[in-house]
Amino acid sequence: SIYRRRGELDRAAAMLRELEPLLERMMPPGHIAFAGLALDRALLAKARGDETAARSEADRAIAIVEASGQQTGNLSSFLRGRAEIEVEVGGADRAAADAERALRLDLESVEPGTLSSNLGLDYLALGRALQALGKSRAAHAAFASAVEHFEPSLGPDHSLAREARRLAA
Repeated sequence: SIYRRRGELDRAAAMLRELEPLLERMMPPGHIAFAGLALDRALLAKARGDETAARSEADRAIAIVEASGQQTGNLSSFLRGRAEIEVEVGGADRAAADAERALRLDLESVEPGTLSSNLGLDYLALGRALQALGKSRAAHAAFASAVEHFEPSLGPDHSLAREARRLAA
């Protein structure tokens, strides 16, 4: 993912090709680690402009997590990842559904009133999807909620808190 973020897409692809046989030797089939591999492939495909492959790999990641029995604490992260991809490839409705599902899962796993960076990430993903749908008022509320969660959990100067504040403004 570091190579992908730096724009070194061929090097990122090579690392994923190197990782897969290692995971196959170390992990049982269906392990959640394979979902992470699929999501990284989806993000790489998105970076390369291959929307079909990005969606397919993101869907595969979710299917692996859902079938793994390791959903608790993991599924919301993968839903946010797929939402990120969908917003950028024109699937804002699907992105909003994934972000809302992630938010519900995370809210069910914490005590009411708990402030957490995971909830902030859920609200940020939801805000981006709503913004892409042209629902600016609802997007603003989601971004403001992200700020409420990021500032105490990550600090007001964290890049995510700053981004959420900018988007909420």
